[in-house]
Amino acid sequence: MDDNVEDCPVCLNTFDDTHRRPRNLPCGHTLCTPCINELKEQGAVTCPTCRVSHALPEAGQFPISYITEAFIRKMRGAGLACVAPKPEKQLTAPAAVTQPAPRATAGLSKRTRSLLQEQEAKVLAAIRSCQEEQSQLADYRTTLGGWCGRQQQLEDDLQTLVDQSKGAREAISREDSRVEGRQEKVRQREEALHAMLQELRTPSTRQEAYEVAKSSRSALQAATLQATQTAIEPAGSAAAAAAAAGDSSSRSHLPQPPPSRTGWRPCWNRV
Repeated sequence: MDDNVEDCPVCLNTFDDTHRRPRNLPCGHTLCTPCINELKEQGAVTCPTCRVSHALPEAGQFPISYITEAFIRKMRGAGLACVAPKPEKQLTAPAAVTQPAPRATAGLSKRTRSLLQEQEAKVLAAIRSCQEEQSQLADYRTTLGGWCGRQQQLEDDLQTLVDQSKGAREAISREDSRVEGRQEKVRQREEALHAMLQELRTPSTRQEAYEVAKSSRSALQAATLQATQTAIEPAGSAAAAAAAAGDSSSRSHLPQPPPSRTGWRPCWNRV
């Protein structure tokens, strides 16, 4: 089979430059076009010689073995040499693979020429394999570039969330300072009420009792007004800062201010 390079190793028909043109598989073996078409199965061709499966190229067909055609024409002699212009044009057609320059093989035996032809086919197959691998690597690099861009976008989004979280934390700190000031005012008001309570327990005459009661009534009204002014509304600045951060989960964990005491009245005013 190796000695007769003019015939297809599958159908044993002689290659030609029309219907049974020789085509190279990536493994280095050469088959005629009809045999390759018959061997196509689910986008791949299994070489009948070495049983290696090859995926079909994007063009749908494996490249023509121009070296085999030229070798056959040379063996057939001047009969095919007269139509040399057409094959020479075909030799320059595929730009993907560089064709070897013709060399003088007249002094070599048929077996030696066949051996050289087989090795050249393998070298061309290796070149095509390198080109396919380069194409695949270029596509993969494009994919990696897309992944890198998405990761950069994710980092930018995370940085935005961090900045928003810092702003919310600063707003909460300011709210805490404001509440601390109000807490001090409430403590002072409570001390004043304790002092008023002691005065209510000390009068010994009816006149002193009336004066203490009148004084305590005025003080209670002032205390009620202060309690209304120092009441903390639910929509405080801490809640607003959390809303600006845009994270509903963080809002659920923020400290909530106590309910409004706008409608609250001291127990001694409810009589």
